[in-house]
Formats: sequence, structure tokens, C-alpha cells
Amino acid sequence: MSSSFKDAQDSPGFLLWEVTNLWQRRIRQALEPLALTHMQFVILFSCQWLSCQDDSVALTQIQLAQHARIDVNVTSQVLRVLEQKGYVVRRMHPTDMRAKVIVPTPEGRDLALRAVKVVEAADQEFFSRLGGETNHFIQLMRQLRA
Repeated sequence: MSSSFKDAQDSPGFLLWEVTNLWQRRIRQALEPLALTHMQFVILFSCQWLSCQDDSVALTQIQLAQHARIDVNVTSQVLRVLEQKGYVVRRMHPTDMRAKVIVPTPEGRDLALRAVKVVEAADQEFFSRLGGETNHFIQLMRQLRA
């Protein structure tokens, strides 16, 4: 088998995959006591955060999906679960009959705020290994994302 890398550890893609798996495992462990998956957390907290930015704007599933950079159909499935758990409600949009407005319930807001503390603590612990290079790492990730 031929590769341009002598060792898998020299491949940036393979390293990113390994680090992503380690980080996701840590986040799953952190969220487990709250009975939230990582995807549920991202959607719930995004809903909470966007709702706090401008409570006069009706937040739609599409806006939520775009903000979280998650497929609209996946977002809809996760919202359905969050709605069943009583963390969000989906209502008809006041001006667009095709759209649903997403609103976190008081229980959902409370859980989102507790969960973000847990996730941020897990992130702090995980990324502390970078020491003073964390901001540089963030800049590099932003370059890749663009």
C-alpha cells in the first residue's frame, strides 16, 4: 500500500480524526449525566443563545440549522426529540406557513445553561494541553473552516 506519509501520525487528516474522536468522547461523558447527546446540546444551546440575541425575531429551524452548521433534516429530528423531552416547542411561524418557530421552554433554558457550563469545563480541561497555544489553534481551525 502506498501513502505519502511514512507514519499515520504524520497525516494531518488522520490526526484531526483521532483528536476529534477523543474530544467527542470527552464531551459525551460530560453530557451523559444530563441525558443529552452532543447534537442535542448543540441544538438546544444554539436555540437558547439565538433566542437571547433578539427575542423579537422568530427563530426558525432553518436559521437554527444554519447557525449550528447541521443538516436541516438532522436538526428537525433532534428538535423532535428535544420537543418530546419538553425542552423546546415548535410553533407555526406568524408570517410563513411553511416554517416553524423554535422556542426553548423554561426547562430547556435551564438545561442549556447547565449543559454549557459542563461542556465549557470539559473543553477547558481537554484543550488545556495546548497551554498558551489555544488562541493560535483557534485561528488555525477558523482558517480551515473558511
